[in-house]
Amino acid sequence: MGKILCITGTGTEVGKTAVSLAALLWAREAGLQTAYVKLVQCGSRLPSSELMQGDAEWIDAAIPGVCAPTTVYIFPDPVSPHLAAERAGAWIDPEWVLEQTAMAAERCDLLIIEGAGGAASPYTRDGLSLADFAAKGSWPCVIACPPGLGTLHQTRATAQFVTSRGARIAGFAMSQTTPELPSIHADNVSMLKNLIEAPYLGLVPYCPGLHKRLPLPPAVALLFSRSLADGLSASWSRT
Repeated sequence: MGKILCITGTGTEVGKTAVSLAALLWAREAGLQTAYVKLVQCGSRLPSSELMQGDAEWIDAAIPGVCAPTTVYIFPDPVSPHLAAERAGAWIDPEWVLEQTAMAAERCDLLIIEGAGGAASPYTRDGLSLADFAAKGSWPCVIACPPGLGTLHQTRATAQFVTSRGARIAGFAMSQTTPELPSIHADNVSMLKNLIEAPYLGLVPYCPGLHKRLPLPPAVALLFSRSLADGLSASWSRT
């Protein structure tokens, strides 16, 4: 079975998919065979029979042929996973999630699993979260976080929640979601290095038009592959 990295985050729209993309591109440069699984896609515009939608569709368009992206659950409403499932007349089965991800990991050297929302977002009415899945599946977690104001509290709280559920943190990565990098970015990194018992993996750069479902230009792909290279290489050697 291949190794697994679970990409979670401090919330919604904090750069989880960009961090996933950077990890996949790093793995390609390292000569690793990869796969990508999105656990739950909420707000899908297509019938649930299509397994490559939303973030998985974007990953496949950005780096065609690098991996075989898929999604375990797809729901039409853009709400929390537990509610999206209920509105679709379904429910998220933890055993099915673990089975599908284990099968995907059998076919590659590195499986990137991306969650929905933040690490504490509920997938079921009783509050089962991505951190719980990570603990059950022994998935090391990478926390994606923004570089600006508020990230100290959000990232620290996320790290505490993930470890409280029994999951391990492989590191945290910042994702630049705006053209201008906040002036407090460097201090945020320095503080989080002291506050979180996990390594800083790097900063994923901002890329305009990243979600247009087009292949990444080679220069941009190179930037992404190198953005987390040192941190992920060190993390890979420790596992």
